Amino acid sequence: MGDIAVLTRHLYKSYGKGKNKLEVLRDLDMTVARGTIYGLLGPSGCGKTTLLRCIVGRLQVDSGNVIVLGNRPGARGHGVPGHLVGYMPQEIALFYKMTIGETLSYFGRIHRMSRSDRKSRTEFLLQFLTLPEANRLIENLSGGQRRRVSLAVALLQEPELLILDEPTVGVDPILREKIWGHLLNITRQLNSKTAIIITTHYIEEARQADKVGLMRNGKLLAEDSPNTLINLYKEDSLETIFLKLCHADQNTLSMNLMKESYQPSKPVMKMVNTGHEAAGETTPLLLHDTQNFDTLVQVPDECQCPVGLPSPRNIFTQFLKNIIFMKRNIGFLLFQFILPSIQIILFCLCIGSPPYGLKMAVVNNETQGLGQLFIWELDNETISKVMYKDMNAALDSVKRGDTWGVIGIGENFTQDLLTRFTNISGVDNKTIEGSCIQLYLDTTNQQITLEIEQSITSSFQAFSEVLLQTFSLNPNLGQLPIKINDPIYGSKDPNFRNFIAPGIILSITFFMATGLTTLAFVIEKKEGLLDRSLTAGMSAFEILLAHVFTQLFVLVVQVALVMVFALAVFEVPYKGPLIWVILLVMGQGFCGMTLGVIFSAVCENESSAIQLALGSVYPMLLLSGIIWPIEAIPEWLRYISICLPQTYAAEAMRCILSRGWTLLDMPVWRGYLVNTAWSFGLLALAGIILKIKS
Repeated sequence: MGDIAVLTRHLYKSYGKGKNKLEVLRDLDMTVARGTIYGLLGPSGCGKTTLLRCIVGRLQVDSGNVIVLGNRPGARGHGVPGHLVGYMPQEIALFYKMTIGETLSYFGRIHRMSRSDRKSRTEFLLQFLTLPEANRLIENLSGGQRRRVSLAVALLQEPELLILDEPTVGVDPILREKIWGHLLNITRQLNSKTAIIITTHYIEEARQADKVGLMRNGKLLAEDSPNTLINLYKEDSLETIFLKLCHADQNTLSMNLMKESYQPSKPVMKMVNTGHEAAGETTPLLLHDTQNFDTLVQVPDECQCPVGLPSPRNIFTQFLKNIIFMKRNIGFLLFQFILPSIQIILFCLCIGSPPYGLKMAVVNNETQGLGQLFIWELDNETISKVMYKDMNAALDSVKRGDTWGVIGIGENFTQDLLTRFTNISGVDNKTIEGSCIQLYLDTTNQQITLEIEQSITSSFQAFSEVLLQTFSLNPNLGQLPIKINDPIYGSKDPNFRNFIAPGIILSITFFMATGLTTLAFVIEKKEGLLDRSLTAGMSAFEILLAHVFTQLFVLVVQVALVMVFALAVFEVPYKGPLIWVILLVMGQGFCGMTLGVIFSAVCENESSAIQLALGSVYPMLLLSGIIWPIEAIPEWLRYISICLPQTYAAEAMRCILSRGWTLLDMPVWRGYLVNTAWSFGLLALAGIILKIKS
């Protein structure tokens, strides 16, 4: 078994279930010897890529056995996936914002190569594959150069198994010839210690391989050296042989299905070609059924479990890659830094300040008297007075949208008001009606309506005090018989901005962090980068943690700027310890980041990930009590509201800022507790999803 690099027996793999089940690999037997080039040939969709993903441990087979370099793929400590295998996927699968040198260094760190080894191998591969200088960005390379860089990544750590998935697809014949020349040189220079599996649907180019497997509909129709197959079938080309085998397979499909339903219990003799056909050497290998396969390959028990802790080295490697991306996109990085600040600035400028310059039509039917005094007492900053002589014309101005309402003063306003104040027992309803200020408002805008009503009420109270002083009466008689004392928390003039600011600060941080990580895995999955990193030996959870740590750096800067503008520049009041405010905002940012990772993990393309992220913004804002108190929403919706990650956090933030409460108070520690539970729950869920989907 020491001369065998890859051995598969009775391999089955399918996708889907029930009626949608698609069988991709069917009873596939394959043998690849060390020190040889194995050409896996077949049309697109026949299962070549699926077979390779099973070999490198990226897919689990439904049944059958796979042994790669003496052990099962994914076995603990084996190195497959990992440094023992070099994998070049059909896609380019390179980081376009990195240079050639940075790309090779990234994968070299994953393979735990020393700095000197990475440097020497990079210099060798640049010369060997005739690549440009190491500081050339991948995005500035031609298509052929990018394919050679992709090949260099596969060759970097001098793997014992080199797998190339259709490296010549879509390239010109000259480049195709060069790639095959490189592969032949590898088998010679490495003393035939490296096994190479290359898939292609250009059948004739595989005549240079030591051994070929002709694959159709998930199974191998034939497996031998090209010369042996040509001599056996007495044809001039592999393509003709493959066509003949396809016809034979199609014609005998029913017979084969009947044979497959009967599995003999006796051993099956296979002849394993070790790549030395010229000398006439073949190695007989006795294969029993799958129950005896483990004893044949002698897989150690301690290597069966693939479980391992995240590697700090791999996390740091991925973190460095993310930092390089940020450095190459400095404009976008600065935009990420300042966008939350712009949002909090716009919020503080636009929300909470009282409206001003509100046009009001004023109709004073008194030529002389107290009506003019009242008009003078109106707040000129809030209300912009537009004088009318006719009530109908004033009302028409409201209907046209020219003014927000009408202030009407009757002909006998002064006399009726004096009678109302001095002759309380003899005041009739007509006198009371004549002493009133008449308001006709456009109430379609609640905030403006409330501001107008409050302004006119305050103006009338000031007018009453002046009038009472004129008659040598106590001016306090004009006040309402309700005394509002100093508030326990807050101020006598509450501001809507102060209510909504804590939740807005948290939501800006939360949703910006969600947006930062929403596309983290989608782009890498789409371009094949995630699959290549996982094949190189990284785990999905390591990549997840690296993205989280990278975005935490961005989050710290964002939170710092938001706090400066909100608390220092716009003086949003805070009475509690600032450290608890910062920690809560950071916690919400981390929670949003983990939610973005989940969106990124479950989505396959950018548009669906963005739609999912954007679709979560409004429901959470409306249900979390950030814009409006949850006491105002229907009771059955409150049960949903309290389950969201921002509801209790926003309440805790208000308690810290407006009341000065600390962790000793239940609403505060409850907010921290719920936020922490959501954060680590989402992080664990993201890790599970990534593990399942990767």
